Amino acid sequence: MTENPVARLAERLADPVALAARVTAAETPELAETRSLWHAQSLADGHPGVALLFAALAHGEPAYAKVAHAHLSAAVTGVRRPAREGLYAGLPAVAFAARTAVTRPGEYAALLTKLDAQAALLARRLVAEDAPRTAAARGGARMAGYDVVAGLSGIGRLLLAAGPEHRGTTELVLAHLVALTRPVTEPGGRTVPGWWTGDPILLSEPDGIPGGHFNAGLAHGIPGPLALLSVAHRAGVRVPGQEQAIRTIVGWLLARRSPDGNGWPNIVPLDAEVAAASGGRPALAEARTGWCYGTPGVARALQLAALALKEPEWNRRAVAAVAAVCDRPGGARAFTDPTLCHGLAGLTTIVALMAREPGGAELASRVPDLTEALARAADPAHPFLWPAAAPGGPAVVHRPGFLDGAAGAALALHCATAPDAPLGELPWQAALMLC
Repeated sequence: MTENPVARLAERLADPVALAARVTAAETPELAETRSLWHAQSLADGHPGVALLFAALAHGEPAYAKVAHAHLSAAVTGVRRPAREGLYAGLPAVAFAARTAVTRPGEYAALLTKLDAQAALLARRLVAEDAPRTAAARGGARMAGYDVVAGLSGIGRLLLAAGPEHRGTTELVLAHLVALTRPVTEPGGRTVPGWWTGDPILLSEPDGIPGGHFNAGLAHGIPGPLALLSVAHRAGVRVPGQEQAIRTIVGWLLARRSPDGNGWPNIVPLDAEVAAASGGRPALAEARTGWCYGTPGVARALQLAALALKEPEWNRRAVAAVAAVCDRPGGARAFTDPTLCHGLAGLTTIVALMAREPGGAELASRVPDLTEALARAADPAHPFLWPAAAPGGPAVVHRPGFLDGAAGAALALHCATAPDAPLGELPWQAALMLC
């Protein structure tokens, strides 16, 4: 077996039937914790997410294409679709993974025609569900309606990649996200930014935040729409009000930075927003530092906006914020979780992408430390090499998947150490709204 941890993990994930059986059977107490998470059509913890790894590897080593195909087949053969679909669940998850696996014109064309149509239907339904609220300027945006993981930002990125055939639906999504940035009235009668929500931050916190909040995380907050609006603008797909919407979100984010100017809170509670809008500067803490919540994800969205609208000062601030994260005490060693969502792999991916953009060169010197730490975190004694940190304790859980598992860590290491490796027409990082 090779000493390359990415190749070693690929060997262990290659058989989709054996992998699914191993996870769902819960062979160890640690694996039991993943039992409720694995779903055959999950981009986070299922065959589509694992297929992303093999699809990326196949663009450089064609032999991996058969394994990617096997995982895609396992995702659609005899599988019941989840009750709620989005980029990370159901047919859109399969569509995204299949598009990353395309290595030649026409490959997966029939499958993608069907799946893209389903994604477009979902997008139109999500817009229709929320359109009366936005038309009435009434507060109460649903995070699952607009975010990257379950909502319109993620589905919109998939449709943008689907091309001209779904341009109309893509523009509908962009127009709805533009509408999301217009002021609304919250239940207390105050006028606030349009993404005010009464939703809980996480399902594990069902009581939510008193008065609601403004989510500032890339996974579930306003940076997700910012990233999609910016990526689409760069691609020449534009709707009325798009540039102003980008500027509105960027202005809000820049005004909600931490006092040192180099970080963002995970959320802004309503009371803090009202104080900030009145000229105050509430001390809001960054509870997580990762892709999902925290400075790295926000900074990449800000950089994408800077590149779209040619605003070098925004780019400078984004790069400086991420450099400050890398230079914190402990550096890469401070991350106890190696995975993408809120761990070392997410930071590594963001730094590697930002370093390659105009104005991002100063971040290139941070990449080796991050990749070395990520490689050191791979332990062959663990079933999937990279274990994830269990919430709230020192224990670990062993997940093979993309978002909170080993496949995502391997992708981050592979692409950061081989920046010129081909990735096809839809890079896997687009699933994180990073490109």
